[in-house]
Amino acid sequence: MSATNLPDSLAISGLLEGDLDLLLELAHIGQYKGLSAETESRQLHYNKPQLRSMAVEAWEEYAIWGRGTGKSEGRIAPRTFRNVQVMPRGHGCFVGATYLQLLERTLPPVVKGWENMGWKRGRDFWIRERPPKSLNIPEPIVGPLTAEHCIFFRNGAVASMVSQDRPGSANGKTVHWIVGDEAKLLNKQSLDNELLMTNRGDERYFGGIPEFHSLLFCTDMPTTASAQWILEQEKRMDPKRIQALLAIQAQLYELNSELVASPARRKSIVAKINRFQAQWDAIRANTVYVSYASTFDNLHGFGLKQLKELKEKLPPFIFSTAILNRKPAVTEHAFYPDLTDEHAYDHVDYSYVESQEFGKGNFSDSRKDGDVNRYAPLDMAMDNNALINTLAVGQLFGRSYKILNALYVMHPQKLRQLIDQFCAYYTHHPRKEVNFYYDHTANVTTAKDPVSFAEDVANWLTGKGWKVNMVYIGQTTSYQYRYELWGRALSGGDQDTYSVSFNRQNTEYLRTSMQRTQVKQGKEGYEKQKKDEKTLSLDQRGTTHFSDAGDTLLVGAHYQHKFNHDRVAMDAVFAL
Repeated sequence: MSATNLPDSLAISGLLEGDLDLLLELAHIGQYKGLSAETESRQLHYNKPQLRSMAVEAWEEYAIWGRGTGKSEGRIAPRTFRNVQVMPRGHGCFVGATYLQLLERTLPPVVKGWENMGWKRGRDFWIRERPPKSLNIPEPIVGPLTAEHCIFFRNGAVASMVSQDRPGSANGKTVHWIVGDEAKLLNKQSLDNELLMTNRGDERYFGGIPEFHSLLFCTDMPTTASAQWILEQEKRMDPKRIQALLAIQAQLYELNSELVASPARRKSIVAKINRFQAQWDAIRANTVYVSYASTFDNLHGFGLKQLKELKEKLPPFIFSTAILNRKPAVTEHAFYPDLTDEHAYDHVDYSYVESQEFGKGNFSDSRKDGDVNRYAPLDMAMDNNALINTLAVGQLFGRSYKILNALYVMHPQKLRQLIDQFCAYYTHHPRKEVNFYYDHTANVTTAKDPVSFAEDVANWLTGKGWKVNMVYIGQTTSYQYRYELWGRALSGGDQDTYSVSFNRQNTEYLRTSMQRTQVKQGKEGYEKQKKDEKTLSLDQRGTTHFSDAGDTLLVGAHYQHKFNHDRVAMDAVFAL
């Protein structure tokens, strides 16, 4: 198929020559009432960043947009809709850091966008199932052997769902387009060496089509060193090409309006439209576009009230990067300087996830977590404060310690609600047993309150059916000790120190707190800079409270799980 031999729904010349009524509707010119009975009319709304990207429609785009700007529904959906239409029987690919991310966060809004554009599930596309044979839908040019991780389309096209937490899921594929969501979470080396290598071949089918082997990666603002490759793509962008593409679209809009006003000149106007369309296709076929947008660009759709709520709920660093789409400032004098994105991992239990029907699964508890040893106790540590209570959960696996989860409640919720949250998340954990690490600050009692914080935690957990092993670690360890312990653990550990890693999806606020914590020189060595804890106007999730819970967890793990080489070797055999 050549670039000039597009499906009727996308070929401007075909629309102009075949159905002027439909052209007028698509151009949104007035309220034209002469549509044929067979034509389905839909009023679609897109915000400025979405319209700008569709006007450019570059062969390679990196959309760095804040949360709530409509990346999935208003950018990925129209792009993939077009890819499928211009490449019937083609093979595309959705890629994410995890398969759960694709099922839970990417596909639902994309499907909504497709449905807004007229597609219907079970008629025009099928998710994780093949179309009925009775429809005689043609087979893809390069089809998958199974339907389990695919979306099939009525014109014979197919889209595979590839995730980086399932090694080999891209092996043996030949794809014709790639779309990646939450791109800042993707491993660039894996992307280059595995998936991008499959985006090749089949020129005889789709050579000359600008969408052929196209790339679209969407994300909010990258905040880690490993995701800076996305921002570096801007060096490859030629702003003059973007300006030219937008100028051509402006000319096309004017010509469409002129066509309505001067029907007698229809033939010459159509010829001009075709020339501009050809120029647009030729330019965008070799264009790299890096687009930026903040949530304010979709304020009318997102809502001012919801934006204000997010400002109240999110830590300032996350609000600044994920919502306002601002490039992050580097934290100077970090207390955890060795913490990088490489310490975060993805581990999903797909035997559970794939047992759930698409759109109906419950992924809000530990059944989705593949990194939990379900037959071992859970380690937990907490930080108690009037404004925020935090809780960190971990387990030991051989000589590696994994921080599995980080939970919290904000004022006016209290400790009891945090324990309820923990119990709800781990309600399906077979072994209801915890090692609760606490120091002297949790042992305080008064005449008015003879029950300590630690005893309250134990009583509430016991009341929920959990066995609690109280592990008192003594006086709060010095900042200097914690600084050095984390340094060794984050550097791979040693004979006296476990290496440490974090579940990426479950520990965002804990890692953000650690990344934003600064060190200062105190009287007895290094100390944490804790002035933000005293600034009540700041969201306390972004201050040092969460990092303190992480400190107690790691210190407690080394206190509880003292190295015994025979036991460690046995643990490694049975570690999940």
